[in-house]
Amino acid sequence: MSAVKPFGKLGTATILIIGHDPRLQKSQAEAEKAFFFEYLEKYQACPTYGPDARKYKLARAVWCYVNDLAGRKIPLNQLYVTNLCNEFLPSSQGGGTVLIPDELAERGVEEIREIVSIGNFHLILPMSVQTFYHLCRLGFLDEKDEKILTFVSKARPVSLKVDQGVFVTSGKAPFLEVCGQLFHHCGIPLIPILHVKQWPLKARTVRYIEPMELAKREIRKRYP
Repeated sequence: MSAVKPFGKLGTATILIIGHDPRLQKSQAEAEKAFFFEYLEKYQACPTYGPDARKYKLARAVWCYVNDLAGRKIPLNQLYVTNLCNEFLPSSQGGGTVLIPDELAERGVEEIREIVSIGNFHLILPMSVQTFYHLCRLGFLDEKDEKILTFVSKARPVSLKVDQGVFVTSGKAPFLEVCGQLFHHCGIPLIPILHVKQWPLKARTVRYIEPMELAKREIRKRYP
């Protein structure tokens, strides 16, 4: 298997979730669909077999994350889940977040543009700094203001780490300046949020309490 498939149907989905890549860091597991969402179709409850249980729990965590932010349970058929890069990139072996090469990010953004153009989305939720960096860098957002330009500059990957296949931002915590805020793509509300693996917030991410509370308010206004 060389790539993971998106989850969802464009005919019913109203929320587009954009993840990072199938591995993110050191996992070698290869999902059939983004975030192992096929396990939510396959099982009504968490399986007892360890590897299957972990995959089910990741898919369930993404679903619960969106429910938390929306303040209510969102039916699965209203979700469309994909990644900026759906190819299985080499693992960083725990060395940090996997770097998505520019050419793969560019291909991914074009695919997402196509998905949005034929779907009926009311909300777009990109997860993680690198995902949002490429969306901004490649002109996916309607907004072209100074805030976006500054974010792109600070979120640009450090060249020394690029050679190692690891994503590290040039500036310190650039995502804090944009996380939870309202942007748009072709008029559709777009709200960047933390990656699901950082939710619920932990002690090292308490600085994101206010941005994520803002995300909740913005999402609930547009998805009551």
